[in-house]
Amino acid sequence: MHSLEVRNMTLSAGQLSLDVPQMQFTQGRTCCVIGRSGSGKSLFAAALSGLPVPDLKVSGDILLDHQPAAGPLWRDHVFVLPQEPAAALDPTMPVRKQLAQILRWRRDPRCPWASTEDLFAQVGLKPADGLKFPGQLSGGMQQRVMIAMALAARASFVIADEPTKGLDQTSKLRTIGLFKLLKQTGRGLVIITHDLNVARDLADDLVIFEQGKIAEQGDAAQILNGSGSQAAQAMIKSEPQMWPEKCIRTENNAAPVLSIQDVTFEFAKGAPVVNGATLDIREGEVVGLLGPSGVGKSTLADICLGLLKPSSGSVRWFGETADRKLIRAERTKFQKLFQNPASAFPPNIILGDVFDKLTPASGTGFYSKSALMTKLNLDPSVLLRRPDQLSGGELQRLLIVRVLLAQPRFLVCDEPSSRLDMSIQRLAIDIIADNAAQTLAAVLLISHDKTVLQKRADRFFEFTKSGLLEQRASTF
Repeated sequence: MHSLEVRNMTLSAGQLSLDVPQMQFTQGRTCCVIGRSGSGKSLFAAALSGLPVPDLKVSGDILLDHQPAAGPLWRDHVFVLPQEPAAALDPTMPVRKQLAQILRWRRDPRCPWASTEDLFAQVGLKPADGLKFPGQLSGGMQQRVMIAMALAARASFVIADEPTKGLDQTSKLRTIGLFKLLKQTGRGLVIITHDLNVARDLADDLVIFEQGKIAEQGDAAQILNGSGSQAAQAMIKSEPQMWPEKCIRTENNAAPVLSIQDVTFEFAKGAPVVNGATLDIREGEVVGLLGPSGVGKSTLADICLGLLKPSSGSVRWFGETADRKLIRAERTKFQKLFQNPASAFPPNIILGDVFDKLTPASGTGFYSKSALMTKLNLDPSVLLRRPDQLSGGELQRLLIVRVLLAQPRFLVCDEPSSRLDMSIQRLAIDIIADNAAQTLAAVLLISHDKTVLQKRADRFFEFTKSGLLEQRASTF
């Protein structure tokens, strides 16, 4: 049985530094590493595996079976599941061929599954899925392809960076089950996450990063039962079910900013993705949209924004039919907070330049740029970096700053907190809701988390399997 140990490790990248005096991982056990967004969790995973990261400086020792590691561990001993699975897959090759390469060149002799079909079956993928390119698969399906590779690969340890982010509850439970399967095959698991429920389901050991150091490490059950350190207790109190209720909601009789009536949308030769949807979103109102992945939430949002034309039904902005002329005239007032923040920023431009060129001057809306960055715990130095030098959580918060400075009248928030730790999740959604109330903007809040919508939406709708919308009352 192999062991992996870290001694006297120091990481630094830009303004971030992290000290890890000692950590140990063994096969057959799962260690979850949790911490606030930007605390260095992903950089630690990269340093542990030996993956190159721009501007990352690492000192200290990594021991494999009590001996100094001879080279980067990802080559032979560690399989890495990155935060963005698409980044680890070849976009020009069907995923079955990529899995076949693992079986041919790096197959673990203990792996009981000898074919790509057997491995795909283990992770809930169909043989036809193997013929597709990565870009033709959803993020959850790409993640399952990577887990199939991990099952096949000759590696004693698997390091997974935020493997459940952005997944609906069904997909999350499936992914957790697959990690349990990896553990049963004898792998040691190191899982980076901000989701305490993932840690509850999987972790034997738990490590908490806080302010550049280890705040606590030890038995996961003991730490998560509420008797852990101050940092652990703060995270538990930040979970959505612990959030206080939103202020009493009164009936909103303001004019609708957006109205859709009997909207249906279908792709060519397919069943309707959206079927007879009707809703109004009024000034200052936050309306939630709940449903599993792939049911049509983002499609409906793009119809509301005028990015897709419905197959039938009507879309009205400010009481007028949203035709081409109106969409062109009002385009900048209808904004979207994207689920993947990296796709919303030019990759090779300093972020401060992006704000200077593409964002209205600060101080012209309810919040100024500096006020928003302070509220979201963003250091001004992040504006001196490129997008690839920030964590996913930092980019998500910066995207919230950017979209609110654009002063939208209608804002679609597509999973705005999926990359944020629990404490920042509440803060970010409260800022969006407060901005809506003060500027009379209408907000469509898309989420997989029913509790978040119950706590923060004025009302919300849920997609059924047939694509219809059914209203569910928010709690008061």
